[in-house]
Amino acid sequence: MPSLPIEKLLHFYHDMLRIRFFEELVRDVLHKQGLIRGSSHLDIGQEAVAVGAMHALRQQDFVISSHRGHGHVMSKGADPRKMFAEILGRRTGYCKGKGGSMHITDMDLKILGENPVVAAGVPIAAGVAFACKFQKNDAVVVSFFGEGAINNGAFHEGMNLAALWRLPAVFICENNLYAISVPLAKSSPVLELHERAAGYGIPHHRVNGMDVEAVFFAVQEAAHVARAENTPSFLVCDTYRFTGHHLADLQTYRPHTEASEEQRKRDPMHILEKRILEDCLLTADEVADYRERSRTEMEEACKQAMTDPFPAPEEALEDAYA
Repeated sequence: MPSLPIEKLLHFYHDMLRIRFFEELVRDVLHKQGLIRGSSHLDIGQEAVAVGAMHALRQQDFVISSHRGHGHVMSKGADPRKMFAEILGRRTGYCKGKGGSMHITDMDLKILGENPVVAAGVPIAAGVAFACKFQKNDAVVVSFFGEGAINNGAFHEGMNLAALWRLPAVFICENNLYAISVPLAKSSPVLELHERAAGYGIPHHRVNGMDVEAVFFAVQEAAHVARAENTPSFLVCDTYRFTGHHLADLQTYRPHTEASEEQRKRDPMHILEKRILEDCLLTADEVADYRERSRTEMEEACKQAMTDPFPAPEEALEDAYA
C-alpha cells in the first residue's frame, strides 16, 4: 500500500477524532440529559470508513448515507454545530430541526441525505449516477449501507441497474457484523460479501474498514474507475460498532466482552495513533494535544447549538412535502 503525506494522515486523524467526540457527546450529553427525542444511531468504531472514503472523493461527488451517517456527512464538510442543532430540533439545523439525526442533508456539499430505510439509498444512488452520466458532470455517487441491506431487494435492483447502464457509482457496505441484532453468519450463507457483486460483473473488493489508509486507497481507485470508465464498484469494509444499534439498544445479542475488549483491539483511532507515533509524525504529548483540541471543538459546537432557537409553531409545515 502506498504511503500518504504526513499532512493527509494528520487530517485523517483530526477528522476521526471530531467524529468520535461528536458521537460521544450525542450519547453522553444529549441523550442522557433527555435533550433529544427518539434515538440516534452512532458509528463509534466505524470512523475510518467515513474519513477514508470522503477524503478519496472530489467536491462535486454526491453522497447518500444511511441511518448511521454522522461520520459520513461530517467528513464531507458538514458543520458540527448545524448537525448538533438538527439533532436537537433547532431551526438552525440542516433541515431546520425537522429531520433529526437520520436526515442530515446539504445540497451545497452534495450530501443528498441520510436514508434510514434499509437499502433504499442504493437505487437512489443509481438514479443520481444516471443523471451524472447524462449530464457529463464528471461526478461520482457514493452510497453507504450496512451488511443487512445486501439481503434487501432494493440493493440488488440498484446494483443491477448500475452495472447494466454502466453508471459512475461506488457502493460501500459497512460490515459491522450485526444487522441490528442479527449476526452476519445467521443472515448470509456467503461470508465473503464482496463476492456477491461478481454476479453483476463489476469490480468488488474486501477492505479493512478499521484502517483509514486502506479505505482511502480502495475508494480512490473505485472512484477513478467510476469516473474514467463509467463502471460501478462494490466495496465491503469490515468494521465494527462499539455501541448498540441505537442509543436504547441493550445489546443482549452479543457478548459484553466482544465490544468492550476483543474488538477494541481493532479500534481505528488506536491503529492510526500507533502509526503516527511509530512513524514519529507526532510525539505522545502532541497526540494528547490533538485529542484535547478536537474534544474542545466539538464541545463548543454542542454548547452553541443548545442555545439556538426551536422552530416557531407557524413554521411546522414549511419545507414539508406530502
